[in-house]
Amino acid sequence: MRTGIRVGFSIVLAWLVSLGCEPKTKDVKRVRISGKVTLDGKELPTGTIVFDPENGEAPAVMNILDGRYEGLAAVGKNRVRIAAIRKTSMKEKMGFDGPGYDSEVEENALPPRYGDKSEIVREVTPEGPNEFNFDTKSK
Repeated sequence: MRTGIRVGFSIVLAWLVSLGCEPKTKDVKRVRISGKVTLDGKELPTGTIVFDPENGEAPAVMNILDGRYEGLAAVGKNRVRIAAIRKTSMKEKMGFDGPGYDSEVEENALPPRYGDKSEIVREVTPEGPNEFNFDTKSK
């Protein structure tokens, strides 16, 4: 009798635990977006653009090629970050001379106001059009 009660209790307990452990995922509506990115009036050759809803959902990361990008982004307000990585030497970057300063390092060709410190926000709407163009400046 006690074994039957333990088994029954274990089954009910497992069922209750499974109810509370169901993944509670929210379906994020994503829609197609596209646009152009220029740097000092010229198409940005290569780079990355991120549309981040900043609500815990995954940001949309898209490649920029010949100044154009396209992909799917979450509907709603998105903070936009743009990066254009270029290779340079420490000698060029810092103005230092000597051994080891000729090695290549990567840096963002765009100022921080387009990257980590970006305050650019765009509203992605379900009905569109969702074409966002960005004219960035190197200085």
